[in-house]
Amino acid sequence: MFEFLSLTFMQRALLGGELIAVVAGIVGPILLFRKMSFTSVGISHGAFAGIALGILIGVSPMWAAIAFAMGIGLLIGFVSKTGKISEDATIGTFFAFFMALGIFLIDISKGYHVDVMGYLFGNLLAISSSDVYFAAIVLLITVFWYLFRGRATVYSTFDEDFSRIVGIPVDVDYYFFMLVVSLVTIIAVMFVGVVLASSIMIAPSAASKMLSKKFSNVVLFSILFGMVAVFGGIAFSFYTNIPSGPSVVFFITAIFAISLGIKWSRNFVKS
Repeated sequence: MFEFLSLTFMQRALLGGELIAVVAGIVGPILLFRKMSFTSVGISHGAFAGIALGILIGVSPMWAAIAFAMGIGLLIGFVSKTGKISEDATIGTFFAFFMALGIFLIDISKGYHVDVMGYLFGNLLAISSSDVYFAAIVLLITVFWYLFRGRATVYSTFDEDFSRIVGIPVDVDYYFFMLVVSLVTIIAVMFVGVVLASSIMIAPSAASKMLSKKFSNVVLFSILFGMVAVFGGIAFSFYTNIPSGPSVVFFITAIFAISLGIKWSRNFVKS
């Protein structure tokens, strides 16, 4: 039924990587336009505390990370909404605590855990079939959310007051969006690690925004740039025997640099 469950490690890496590129390309532009780029950093570092707790109590680290990430996403949203402060300010307050908590929990765990570096920096070439399966589920959830509530979320991104006036449930949409971001961040952590997850979430969107101001174009370019970076990074990693997570980020950064160069060239021509 699910043919990708029997794919080779290279095929799983490519399929899983392209899935995260698509979902990150969908939510990344909204984070960028909402000035919430730091959100994925806070959630990914919070997920590390969940991973550490899973290791400590002997349950699946990724399931613990999923629970932590979704809880942290809602916490960030709640504190920001009720405290009337920006999400980035909230994250700046909490993310170091969650990282420290993760390190503390790992330190008091018994034994040596060789997987910790993998959780921090990821390894696309080592992902399992179940990881790809979970990524596919997150893709379906993200697409479903985008089709039914994405447009309303985008409206409130650009004009929250008007959205409230016309009857859009802004606060409900906001919390649903934070849950979706949490799920997307988790699969980014699964594939490229805690430290690098924010890059694949935000950099393709930032590169796209420099090429087009139209939101739909930014989403399309963001998905395309992410997919190109994932394919190039995995191929480069495979043939050079370097870690896949950093390799993908190198390609993402290169795309960002090219987009920046194009923007500078346009500004120079206009001037």
